[in-house]
Amino acid sequence: MTLKTSPDMILHHGQITTLDPKHPEAKSLAIKDGRILGVDDAESQRGPNTVVIDLNGRRVVPGLDDSHLHVIRVVLHYNM
Repeated sequence: MTLKTSPDMILHHGQITTLDPKHPEAKSLAIKDGRILGVDDAESQRGPNTVVIDLNGRRVVPGLDDSHLHVIRVVLHYNM
């Protein structure tokens, strides 16, 4: 017997950019523990404790976490 894991959150009724060339856009997104469970089938995964957010047609794009510095600026600032 396998247990079905319901998502923590579902985003639906939106325009979701997936960055997958075979499926570049989706209408819904299911998220569990900060990871994507699925797209466009999110409603079928809904559980009793799932938070559902209606995007009202708004766009969702993947986040970019970028931690970097421009070494030349740091060195120049340090020397001053």
